[in-house]
This record gives sequence, structure tokens and C-alpha cells, in this order.
Amino acid sequence: MRCGHRSKAHADQTIVPSFSAERPPIFHWELEFPEVFLTDDGRPRPDGGFDAVVGNPPYVQIQDLGREMADYCRRRYDTASGSFDVYVPFLERSLSLLGPGGRLGFIMPNRLLKLDYAARLRELLSAGRLVEEIIDFGDAQVFEGATNYTCVVVLDRRGTQELDYRRVSGDSAAVRRALIDVDRLPGERFDGPAFGSDPWRMAAGEEGRILREAAAGAERLDEVTSGIFTGLQTSADPIYILEDRGRRGETRRAFSSASGEEVELEPDLLRPFASGRHVDRYAFAPLRRLLLFPYREGEDGRMRLLRPEELAELPRTEAYLREHEGALRARERGKMDRDGWYGYVYPKSLGAHDLPKLGCAATVHRLEIAADPLGEVYFHNVRVNGILLGEGPSIWTLLALLNSRLLDFVFRRGSVEHRGGHWAANKQFIAPLPIRTDGGGVLDPLGRELHRLSAAAAEESGGFVSWLESLLAVQLDTLRGSTRLAAYADHEASTLLATLALNRERVGRDPDARSFRELFATELEASQSRVRSLRSHIASLERQADDVVYDLYGLHSAQRTLVDAEYV
Repeated sequence: MRCGHRSKAHADQTIVPSFSAERPPIFHWELEFPEVFLTDDGRPRPDGGFDAVVGNPPYVQIQDLGREMADYCRRRYDTASGSFDVYVPFLERSLSLLGPGGRLGFIMPNRLLKLDYAARLRELLSAGRLVEEIIDFGDAQVFEGATNYTCVVVLDRRGTQELDYRRVSGDSAAVRRALIDVDRLPGERFDGPAFGSDPWRMAAGEEGRILREAAAGAERLDEVTSGIFTGLQTSADPIYILEDRGRRGETRRAFSSASGEEVELEPDLLRPFASGRHVDRYAFAPLRRLLLFPYREGEDGRMRLLRPEELAELPRTEAYLREHEGALRARERGKMDRDGWYGYVYPKSLGAHDLPKLGCAATVHRLEIAADPLGEVYFHNVRVNGILLGEGPSIWTLLALLNSRLLDFVFRRGSVEHRGGHWAANKQFIAPLPIRTDGGGVLDPLGRELHRLSAAAAEESGGFVSWLESLLAVQLDTLRGSTRLAAYADHEASTLLATLALNRERVGRDPDARSFRELFATELEASQSRVRSLRSHIASLERQADDVVYDLYGLHSAQRTLVDAEYV
């Protein structure tokens, strides 16, 4: 790292910040260096700053420091916006300490390259041509005993046209070995000022060329659609979100965790409800939850809260809400203690859910997009993002594009990684995805058929689970090993029977009884055969769709091989 190659004369003029646990770090910075523009003998420095600042700023979300500190930072530092992390204003403050030829070296979260709250910081660095070098550790862990995703950022106050980017991969030992001679790491040079405030997609070598090929001639996802929105926030999920137990005449049975029992409600306000785990590729998994949605469309086309007299026309639903009136009025420190106490605290995106749309889970192993062509599914806040259609590609073309290997490859280079190989897929990471609008003729029928087959597979799985629950007289998600039972198509009969045996005191049949085992094995084999046949057709069509997408974006064979290698 070039920042370490300074002469002793320069090193004598270097600040290495230290912090106290007893005082807030931003204020401590102010107190620690009250005369930062003075020389050692107390005279003002002619250039007004230091030759170098080196440090490891604190990584602290502003919510953990309180409103007073957040307000102070927002007033004092231009880069402090949204739900920022303290390292953002820390870097701005450190930059102000540098003289005209000064340089800065910080180790800090690599999420500053991607997250929304660092957009102003990225704009500042890009506009000033300040970034000299970035060494990105990806998901490699640098600090023992803590999970942090970090990078080294080197800034040069004089400005530079090119940004050197290097990525280090491997475990902690590999990172330490790489840093012994960091200049030998393979790297890539970028036009620093060209990045701006958008997430910085930085990839070296052939990866970088693939990203550039994908972006050429494409439009952003948020430009070809009419909106990307988050799901609904009720602020009282145990009351509004219920487990579907099926119909009973004119009513619907549902289990309420808030009531601790099954209730019967009119179906008028109940909507199929999806969380992140229900978003599969192309179609939604079987939906077993319902959302109580006390809104209806008004004369102006917008959603409005039901009037008391309208709610009274649904006596079972009204009685259920009255049962929990105290808790609903007490939400947000009494904010809802008023007329309309049965509405949501944050009534956003109310009118988006009954429109044709795509759903994207907010955290994914790979990009997974499900289609809701009839506008029937309602989404859980922060767990699922919705994509509304525009005048551009059809829902089926977008479905095929966004589930392709190439778009997932691009997505993961622009997203941030979480533990367990998961990636963040909320709006800021999917909105910039490059969409080619000229491939609908081939992709539209592929996307439509992939949705049909995936929906059929979900229906088959849901049907088998419902049959087994009826046979056992118990909800599978209340049993030990419920995840394995729900994924029955991927397991042998003996494994599933052993799982049921662990729950023998809770199920209505003896899992060891010969009659049960034979019946179970017969139904299981038939359902697994149907699911596997559907999956085989889906895999064949996916290969076709991927080839079409590669052609559409102009990737040559070596680039296709590089992308495909990540999905073996």
C-alpha cells in the first residue's frame, strides 16, 4: 500500500487517531486535535493541514449513538445522510485535516462502495478525484473475533485520474500473506471520476469486461419499470399476519399468534402474504399466510382505510380487531391512539400490491424473482421488494432476464455480501441492473413457460404438504425438522419417516406403523416423481434462456464459461 511508503520526515507529520470508549468518537476527535493546523513549535502551518492521516475509524450505525449525535453529524458533515455509519463523517472529517498534498489511508467497511447512505461520500470522492487505491478484502476476515467486511482506502488530496483496485480473497492467513507484498496483487485501473454516487461496481480483469459488455446498450431496471417498492409494514405483525387454515363455509379459518388460537374471519380483507422465504425463482412457493388488509380502493383510485361503518359490516373481523384494540392503539408510543386505530402505522405502497408485479426477496443466495401476473400477492416489509411494470419489457421477459445467470453475476458484483453466502437484494442493488429491451420476442414465451412450470411445481408441493398435514392432524411447521419435511422432494422416504418419528407424540398417526409407512411411501414417490419431472423441464428451459441472454448481451464463449463456472 503506497500510503506506507512515506519518508520519515512525512511520517513525523502523520496523525494516527485514537479513540476513547468514554466519549463519543466524533466529539473526541474534536477534543483530541484542537490545534490540528499548527506545526510542532505552535506556528500555523503554511499549507493548513497534515501530510498524512492513517486510521481505522469506528464502525457504528448511527442508531446506536442516539438522535442527538445523528443530528449533530447531519448538521456538521455533508456526507452524513440516511441511516449512515459513523465512519462516513469520520472520513469526511479526516479529509479536511489534510494539506493540499496530503494523503489518507483508512481501513473501513467495503460497504461504503455500495450502500445508499454512503452515496454522498462516493460523490465527494469521485468529484474530487481523490481515490488513489482500494484494496478490497471482500468477505475475507481481517480482524480476529469480529465479523467485518472491510477494505483499505487510500486518498490523495492532489487528485488522481486513475483508481487502482485490488481484491484479496481467502481466509485471514491468506489476507496476511497477500498484504506482505500488496503491490504484487492483480489489479485493475479505473477512471476514478467516472463513478459518481451510484454503487461502485469494481471488478478486475475479465470480470470487469463482462460488466462493461452487460451495461453496453442497456437501460437500468428502474428506468424500464414504473417503480420498485418495499412491502407493507403493519407494526403489529402478530395481529395482522395469520396462518391460513382453510375455508369453513363463508368464513376463513386462521391461526392468530396474537390471540393464541384459531379464529374465523370474513375473507373480504384477507390477502395471500409472502415473506422472503416464499420467493422462489419464477413463481412463489405455496403461501400459507394471510394478511389482514383493512383498506379498499377509493373513488380517486387510491387505497384508503375502511370507515368504521364499513368495518362493522364485517362483524367477525371487527370483533377480532376490537380484541386487540389496546395493543393497536398503543403502537409507536400511542401514535395510533386515535380514530383509525386499526390501520397501519406506515401506510406505504398500499396500492401497489394488487397490480401485476415481480417479487424479489431482500436477501438471497442468488437473484430470485417470482411473478405475480394477477396482482394477488401482498409482500412483507423489508423481506420482499416489488417491481411494477412499465412501458418497457413484459413481465415474462423481465422474469427470464432477472433470473438469468448473467444478471445474477452482475447483481452480485454490485451488491453486498452477508454471512452464509447471502446477498442483499433491496432496491439500491437491483435498480441499476442492466436491462436490454430488444429480446422480448424470444424471452417472453420462455419466461411465461418457466413461470407456469414453477407454479405447477409449487402447487404439487403444497398439495402434498396439505395431504400430509391432514393425515397427521398437525401443521408441519410446528414439528421438529419442519424445513426438511417442507423440502420433501429432496429427501429419501427413510429420512422423512425418521423425522416424523422424532415427533411421534405430536402427530395423529404412528410413524412406525406399517400401514402408515406404505401409504406415505406411495404418495411420496408419486409426488416426488411429478416434482422432479417439472424441475427437469425447468432446467432445460433455463439453459435455453441463459443462452438467449448471453446472445442478447453479446458475450463471447470464454465470458460465458466464466459466468457459468459460478453455477456448477
